[in-house]
Amino acid sequence: MSKKKVVAIIPARMAASRFPGKPLAKILDLPMIEHVRRRVSLSKVIDQTYVATCDKEIFDVVNNSGGKAVMTKDTHQRCTDRVDEAAMDLDADIVVIVQGDEPLFDPQVLEVLVKPMFECDSMICTNLLSVIEDKADLDDIDIVKAVINNKNDVMYFSRSPIPYFRVDDKCPMYRQTGISAFTKEFLHKFSRLDPTPKEVVESVDFLRILEHGYSIRGVIYSQRTVGVDREDDVASVEDILRNDLTQKDFYEKIAQLKGEIA
Repeated sequence: MSKKKVVAIIPARMAASRFPGKPLAKILDLPMIEHVRRRVSLSKVIDQTYVATCDKEIFDVVNNSGGKAVMTKDTHQRCTDRVDEAAMDLDADIVVIVQGDEPLFDPQVLEVLVKPMFECDSMICTNLLSVIEDKADLDDIDIVKAVINNKNDVMYFSRSPIPYFRVDDKCPMYRQTGISAFTKEFLHKFSRLDPTPKEVVESVDFLRILEHGYSIRGVIYSQRTVGVDREDDVASVEDILRNDLTQKDFYEKIAQLKGEIA
């Protein structure tokens, strides 16, 4: 069987409620969207990388940096709908979505993310989960928690503290990251499914998949991931890039890049 073509799309818009202009926020010497795009381009499993945006400022920054951007409608409420529009005319079997606020992710995780879809043609969606090590994170509503079954299929996502530790015992805790993969066909179907009650009240898009009876395979990433939700998070990310040897090495690599590697 021929290799499935994998396209990565990074949705980004300026009008983030908690941090307006977030994609172009400078982290060291690069705007955040370029940290993410260039890291995605380091992955050996990704054939093409695009930024999907409704903002010309983001479009221009990406293109002037040698990347590829697609203009989308400015009416999308969900990032998956923006990605679906951008993917419509692209030649792809699998669409990987990497949120534009994950500037510290390890590009190698994308190979792990799509592996189940290479191995099983019936696998329609995977979601990267990272380990929560601090129980205090369970109370952070900006962190979407995930509960999985023994097959690593997601049972539920919530902003509430799940699992709830009524008994102080060992139990793995996971955070939903902004990194996922869909077959192009299912991404298109997902965008046209009716919104669901739990999706709306939790404000977690992927609950629509579960409520409509589809499965999401959780792919566990052992390391802690750090996203940028608020402006204050930028300083923390910069501190990690300066002092963590692995992250410092990644930054030095992407600082020299322009455009696609492949």
